[in-house]
Amino acid sequence: MRNVSKVMCVLALCGLPLFAGCEQTATANVNVEKLPAVEPNVPAVPTLPPPPYPIQYDDQSYSVYGVRRAIRRTIDTDVKVTGYIAEVYKPPECEKDQKCPLPPAPHMFLADSASETDKKKMLLVAGYAENQLSLDEALEAAMKGKPILPPEDSGLLPVPTDFFKGAKVKIEGRFAYMSGSGFQSSEGVLGYNGHETLQTSPEDPVAAKAAK
Repeated sequence: MRNVSKVMCVLALCGLPLFAGCEQTATANVNVEKLPAVEPNVPAVPTLPPPPYPIQYDDQSYSVYGVRRAIRRTIDTDVKVTGYIAEVYKPPECEKDQKCPLPPAPHMFLADSASETDKKKMLLVAGYAENQLSLDEALEAAMKGKPILPPEDSGLLPVPTDFFKGAKVKIEGRFAYMSGSGFQSSEGVLGYNGHETLQTSPEDPVAAKAAK
């Protein structure tokens, strides 16, 4: 018995489990508490409305919306913008015996819709006529069938006579924060370098006369 006790003592000191050959399973009496499932409260993904107009049309001209939407690449560059003439500046009437201030140079506003009335959605176009007198003279000459044309070697453009509200035009010009004629806007101004009339205005007297 003493020898057996010594052997068991040696096994215990060596860290060997007693009765290694016995298959005994210890059961832990532990209560596991299950936490409730976490459901994230994430707002629904908003549905963004489509842009009101394409940035560019098939002919690579910009819409008014588009030339501003892409302002990082369009500003201080020559662009073409297609739109409708929404408003044309008309100097206020002045009595003959009244001293009136010099009106600003002729200018107009281009929009993506012919019925647009919001000035924030319009693009200012300037630089197509030096003053109102030159514009009136060009229109009068066009009505007589004798348009005023600048000398061929002058590099000047003829004064347009078909800029009336409702006309659809494609205007080529320099898009910048300030035009060469002194107009400025934080949303850009189009300095006139030429145009193509896509649809005449019902207010255009020259087109109306030609249609008769």
